[in-house]
Amino acid sequence: MTVWYLLIMAILLLVFGLSSFYALRYSLYDNIDNFLLTRMDDFKGVLEQAENVENIVNIKALPNEMIYVYSDDASLLRFYGYLIKIPDIQGKVQKANAGETFFFNLTTDFNWNTRFYISNAQLKENSNVVIIIGRFTNEIENVLARLKMILISTGVLVMILAGIGGFFYADSSLRPVEKIINTAKNIEENNLTERIKVNSQDELGRLASTLNQMISRLEKAFEQQKQFTADVSHDLRTPLSIIQAESSLSLKKDRSIEEYKKSLELILEETSYMSEIIDKLLFLARSDNKTQFYNFTKINLKSLLEEVIKKVSPLYHNKGLAVEVAKLEELYIRADKEKLKEAIINILDNSLKYTDEGKVTISSVKRGNFAKISIEDTGRGIPKEDLHRIFDRFYRGDKARTSSEKSTGLGLAIVKEIVNAHDGRIEVKSEVGKGTVFSLFLPIEK
Repeated sequence: MTVWYLLIMAILLLVFGLSSFYALRYSLYDNIDNFLLTRMDDFKGVLEQAENVENIVNIKALPNEMIYVYSDDASLLRFYGYLIKIPDIQGKVQKANAGETFFFNLTTDFNWNTRFYISNAQLKENSNVVIIIGRFTNEIENVLARLKMILISTGVLVMILAGIGGFFYADSSLRPVEKIINTAKNIEENNLTERIKVNSQDELGRLASTLNQMISRLEKAFEQQKQFTADVSHDLRTPLSIIQAESSLSLKKDRSIEEYKKSLELILEETSYMSEIIDKLLFLARSDNKTQFYNFTKINLKSLLEEVIKKVSPLYHNKGLAVEVAKLEELYIRADKEKLKEAIINILDNSLKYTDEGKVTISSVKRGNFAKISIEDTGRGIPKEDLHRIFDRFYRGDKARTSSEKSTGLGLAIVKEIVNAHDGRIEVKSEVGKGTVFSLFLPIEK
């Protein structure tokens, strides 16, 4: 009888495992398909207001999203996000022109899997274009792969326990699996708060805990995406509003040449600020996707710091601040010279903004197998509760002090990415009213 019980248990576990796997798989891919359909409707609405392709506005690709606009003869007119070569694009465009809308999958040259949706659209002048919208699906596939491994390992463990405990133990073991399946079926993009109740610490209990952790990571990823979109929108809305206001004011009435000049200078300043945000976002996006290029060479750290000091000293002197060099040892490291300079200048720029009087002290010394670069200022300092968040993107701890100094909130996030790319680390010590010390540790070239 035990053999029959084990056989029944094996079949049931297989059914439940496949059900939970495909239920979660269907739910996640269905979310992507619904998202692509919604985005397609949004873009069609934008295109219906455009006279021609050159006048298309208000289209921006979200992170991990690709948007392509093709003509009737399959010529690429515009693209947003990542540019990926699509096989048989002529045939796909012909089908779309014939009124077909369909999904298709594609693996890129760098082994990233993508999901695309294609449809035709009409411009205001009644000319037709074909839109292809896509998103990367590797995160979902990684989640499904982990779930598959969890289900397989759990199934084996349950079978062993079922052989020892018999039919009654097997019957009780199936109940939490049913809960896992039901929870997996209920998981959607807008319903990631649901969790599996963990009532035991056995194999299924650990499975439930692991799935709960996985769902939490998915929820956090979606929340980060939403927060990222909100932050970018907020940071770009203000300069765009200023540009619109100045342009409208300049067009409403005749103004003097000096007034026009001031308006253009303000518009140029806001445009440069937006360009700075976009450049930094591109850098961080490439860093996230591991596509940011670094030109590592053996460099003299002392010479690099001397170049940086020479460049920033006038800025400090103009503000009445002193730049002191404590000690610069002759150290050699393997680094991308320009990007490392950018990281150090970002820290010094931060120090300059928030130091009202006193000085900044720069030094570089050997600490074990690392070169330690220290940048110490006598500025306002950072509250203890903000220290763990200063490297977050768009984070600005002191709203009062950032209101007068224009800052993208991305500088220190870029510093951390550059230091990590050099296999280094960064430490921060600060005391409100006394100042801040940034310490960069970079491996010494042997």
